[in-house]
Amino acid sequence: MPLIGTAGHVDHGKSTLVEALTGRDPDRWAEEKRRGLTIDLGFAWTTLGSAGEVSFVDVPGHERFLKNMLAGIEAIDVALFVVAADEGWMPQSEEHLAVLDLLGVDSGVVALTKTDAVDDEMIALIQMEIADRLVGTSLESAPILPVSARTGRGLDGLRAALAERAMAADHPGDRPRLWIDRAFSMAGSGTVVTGTLTEGPIRVGDEIVLFPVRKRTRVRGLQSHETTVEESAPGRRLAVNISGIERSQAVRGSMLGLPGQWDLSDRFTAVIRLARYVDTLGTKGAFQVHLGSGAHPATIKRLERDHALITVAMALPIRTGDRFILRESGRRQVVAGGVVLDPAPGRPSRAIQNALTIDPKAGRDAIATTLLEIRGVDDLARLAAHSGGGHPEGAVVTGGVAVDPERFEELRSEAERLVAEHQERHPLRPGLPLATLAIELGSTPELTGLLVEESTLLRRTGPDVTSTRHRRTLDVEAEANWARAEAKLRSGLAVPAADDLGLDRELLHRLVRDGRLVRISDDLVFLPDQIEAIRDHLAAMTSPFTVAQFRDRTGLSRKYAVPILEWADREGLTIRRGDERRLR
Repeated sequence: MPLIGTAGHVDHGKSTLVEALTGRDPDRWAEEKRRGLTIDLGFAWTTLGSAGEVSFVDVPGHERFLKNMLAGIEAIDVALFVVAADEGWMPQSEEHLAVLDLLGVDSGVVALTKTDAVDDEMIALIQMEIADRLVGTSLESAPILPVSARTGRGLDGLRAALAERAMAADHPGDRPRLWIDRAFSMAGSGTVVTGTLTEGPIRVGDEIVLFPVRKRTRVRGLQSHETTVEESAPGRRLAVNISGIERSQAVRGSMLGLPGQWDLSDRFTAVIRLARYVDTLGTKGAFQVHLGSGAHPATIKRLERDHALITVAMALPIRTGDRFILRESGRRQVVAGGVVLDPAPGRPSRAIQNALTIDPKAGRDAIATTLLEIRGVDDLARLAAHSGGGHPEGAVVTGGVAVDPERFEELRSEAERLVAEHQERHPLRPGLPLATLAIELGSTPELTGLLVEESTLLRRTGPDVTSTRHRRTLDVEAEANWARAEAKLRSGLAVPAADDLGLDRELLHRLVRDGRLVRISDDLVFLPDQIEAIRDHLAAMTSPFTVAQFRDRTGLSRKYAVPILEWADREGLTIRRGDERRLR
């Protein structure tokens, strides 16, 4: 369903014209009716011929309420730009046109209102003035239609022009989002929020998330144009009844979206364009970014050419291609507009690269691919959130993580270097643990495992990663220490404690891993042929037997007999029952 939005100077007849077209007064507040002035957003709807049912959002024209105007204009498909014939072009005419132009709204109609108050010659002059003002803007080709809400002049032609443009409205995408512009409570229902649904459908019963508080909720009910519906396609004005959310949490500027489809960021790169009445834009002023239905304090750092790095006070659910308006608080004026490039840039130098390489008009897969090229490695879900559902082309994917092919090669080389350096420093160790390698690479275990698998210089050895170029031999000193320790062990089964063998811990572990020693406890190690002798002693025992009987059989003290039998239990050679053991 198309959304038509008004724009124009205060008291130029926007609300009156909407009421004449729809039969509904969009001004809903008593204060608005008392003052004859639109203060906040107003809404109406009607049927426009072959375009079917359409929505209208009526925005305030006074400069004091520009913030409210910007909250309602972001989702419109067709602009209804209003200029009064008895006043002509005014300051807010220029600023509202700048907003539409900076947001890229290129479908619209100019209504020259209050024509009953002037003669035809004045109408012709005002039309010429408006046409000149539109040159170089997104509404340059918009028709300028003289109308009068009081007499009905030109209303049929205006309806036809709006219907023609409304029929061309398109709402691509499959990731629904609804920027909240109003929230209220209803007895028996709880919190209800309103907004324009864009980019995807929504249904009663859907689980949704309120951003930026990231609170999950559920759609309890939907209404569009005071009619209850079970589901809605994008483009509709909706009232959404949500469960478990306080009205105070669903403030204007919040957004509803599906779980897992959106990511929050408080820093993004953008391409910006100045309003045509602004000569220069400094970075020292107090700025507000108007994105979606919200307004957020922001700081700006200008980058190369027309690019900027923008930081907002609150993390927002944004993606590449989102448009925004930049307003300077000191000037109380719209000064620029922009398009989000990278929703979550890295270092400042990388941010410049982001701004120069991302094409926000590219398809979502192309955007995801470019984002991955810049980031090197990223979660698939995060790339999809930032690109509007894109999947990077040609990426290496494992465990929900995507890697740019060039970055994959860099990581593989880095892994090979780290493992080689580790084994150079610790030649007696089996290798670098995979988990440690993943941490040093800043990677996941799944990705690190794939890097090892794809490398001809690395191999997995249990939990460790080793280099195929590493020679597993002892140096001269280690061999000499091992020879002395082996001689000490050959003195019988009453062997010295492991700490008394003259072997450092790494060499001892290495000898155990190589099978030259068998560890039976923290304090005792034996040679393989000694282990065979122990097995023979056990085989000769008559079940059941006690520790004392085994001690008598072997001539060993309890100091050796107990740990040997506990080792036999662990190895499955014996089964202990109380103080006795049986051979298995």
